[in-house]
Amino acid sequence: MQTIPKAIQHAREELDRSLVDLQRMFRKKSGIAYVGRVDASPQAHSWFRRFGDDVRFCYVNPRGGEAGGVPVFTSMAEVPDHIDLAVVKVAPAIVPQVIADCGRRGVRDVIVFSSGFSEVGAEGAALEAKVAEAAREHGVRVIGPNTNDNTFEQFPVPEHHRGGLVGLVTQSGFNGRPIVEGIAMGAAFRRWVTVGNEVDLEVADFINYFAHDPQTAVIAAYVEGFKSIAKLRLALEAANAMKKPVVMLKMGSTERGARMAASHTGHLAGADAVINGLFRQYGVIRVRDLDELLETVNLLAKLPAGTGPNCALYSVSGGSTTLMAELADSYGVSFPDLSQATIEKLYAYLPNYVTVSNPIDNGGGFVIAAPQQQRIEVLEAIAADASVDVIVVGLTAALGLLSDSFAADVLAFAPRSPKPVVAVWGSVLTDSPGYRDLVKSGVPIFRSFRKCFRAMRAHADYEAAKAAFRSRSWDAAALSASQQGALKQDGSLDSGQVAALLDGSGICRAGERLVTSSSEAAEAFAAWGGRVVMKLASPDIAHKSDAGLVLLDIGDAVTAASTYESLVAKAKTHFPAARIEGVLMQELIGTGVEMIVGLTQDRDLGPTITVGAGGIYAEILKDAATRPLPVDKDDISDMIASLRLSPLLDGARGAEPSDKEALVDLVFKLAQLGLAAGSAIAELDLNPVIVLPDRAVAVDALVVAANSST
Repeated sequence: MQTIPKAIQHAREELDRSLVDLQRMFRKKSGIAYVGRVDASPQAHSWFRRFGDDVRFCYVNPRGGEAGGVPVFTSMAEVPDHIDLAVVKVAPAIVPQVIADCGRRGVRDVIVFSSGFSEVGAEGAALEAKVAEAAREHGVRVIGPNTNDNTFEQFPVPEHHRGGLVGLVTQSGFNGRPIVEGIAMGAAFRRWVTVGNEVDLEVADFINYFAHDPQTAVIAAYVEGFKSIAKLRLALEAANAMKKPVVMLKMGSTERGARMAASHTGHLAGADAVINGLFRQYGVIRVRDLDELLETVNLLAKLPAGTGPNCALYSVSGGSTTLMAELADSYGVSFPDLSQATIEKLYAYLPNYVTVSNPIDNGGGFVIAAPQQQRIEVLEAIAADASVDVIVVGLTAALGLLSDSFAADVLAFAPRSPKPVVAVWGSVLTDSPGYRDLVKSGVPIFRSFRKCFRAMRAHADYEAAKAAFRSRSWDAAALSASQQGALKQDGSLDSGQVAALLDGSGICRAGERLVTSSSEAAEAFAAWGGRVVMKLASPDIAHKSDAGLVLLDIGDAVTAASTYESLVAKAKTHFPAARIEGVLMQELIGTGVEMIVGLTQDRDLGPTITVGAGGIYAEILKDAATRPLPVDKDDISDMIASLRLSPLLDGARGAEPSDKEALVDLVFKLAQLGLAAGSAIAELDLNPVIVLPDRAVAVDALVVAANSST
């Protein structure tokens, strides 16, 4: 059996080491050196003061002397005191030497503000490699380069904050700032780290750090690309184990290799599909914009763990409650009817012409005219209903006494409510008493119903997924000698090599025989004893049915012989440079549900498995699910269940149910083949796989090898 890949072992060791190093890095500092430009301005010195009045500071700059009472040393070697942290802002060409000087001086933690590295091209990338080499050689942990100074910024916890703190890691300083500015709407942050070019420490290191940090409740990330997928997987596993949600804004897409042109699977398993598959495995909540990232993590940090999915929708008008209900329903957010007893309690306060069964409309005038105690009793009645887990309060406008009174009720009620309260403030005006009271109340605040209910859906999905969080095994049976031999070449495999590869993994295939003449075709048919399919055998023609090189339901020996001649002639005419092995005669499989199952290589995530609607309509229907390897059978069942065609497998319009267990088994065997082969398989299509009531059979296969030695 193959053991856990060395990359995973190495990633685990790196994460263990970086966790210890980051715990040291974020401890209170005693001495800090700023290497580079000397700035004696009060603004510059305020950066130092964030570390505390008892911390020693110095500059390192060839000019020497002092600046505003802070000593300036000409080199790191001249600094007389212990230094916990060096902050480097020098010309990029000097950075490797500064890192080495820090290491020799015993400085273990460095932040490199300097830019001009891989972000500017090949020359900068070569210089960045020297920074990495210097850091490794001298035992220095580096954040950056091309980062900023926010890593040790202190963020005040808002007054009346309830809930946990958010750990934020970003690859963009500019796009991280709007997130931490969420303090103005009541969000609270443990810390914010900008990783820059990740010459050493990377996003995965900080996800892992926040997962193990007892003061962090939710992890937020803004990511443009992943440096190490092995470390990322392990870091997400750690977050799962600690039951800490991860919310990620993932930008960009991986580049598909040129090899993907041959494969249906390569087109179906687009970059976003692979990322979404990875996130599905680990319960990562994916968002699409900065405000959505902020508001979602604020919700998750403030909702108690285990909060249920059922919402009570409460507002001041029928228009607002209708909009709330429609958007909640569009995201599949549950808002069950209240009990009759609750409805009767509400009508004791509210006019009988409003709807209160859920959503709940108080008519507006009630908020203005009734004393606050009665208004609070309405909220108490809603919260007391056994079907309610969360109360969502909608304020769509800053409308004087109406919105101010409603927000004042939230401020008075939320701290003692037995159920969490979530507020939507739909107005662009945030300088009103009502908005200030919502922030002061400490409840999660959204700026639109759409974002609120999308986040509530994500929360419900995360809570449901927690029970199934698990590690996936990297163990796979090693390739046999014949399988290894099939993959020694580079490019499309011939029919014999395909058979050796798939049969060696136990994948159920249609019975077949390769024939090389018309007489042999006639003899093979006579020996077969049943109707057959005939398809040209050539590793150079990828999609033979599209080229008219597959003929179905051949019923006699004479037709088999003539079909052989016509297929070969057609191939020679239309594909004169193609290698022609002969013709494959294949058993005719009965009617079933046609699927596609395939492997591709993702630049960042490695081997991936795809399952979807197959046959000639695979790329037209685009009904597919993709996961990076490794996967287990529960992953595969989840993938199949997510497809639009999934009900067909259960039997439709009187059809007998298909053997889904056999399909899962076939997909799992292919996934294990992909795991064992690694990058040696560039792409592989089984299309179609026909799922019958008693089995799942691969009818056609395309395999493109990527022999690393060529």
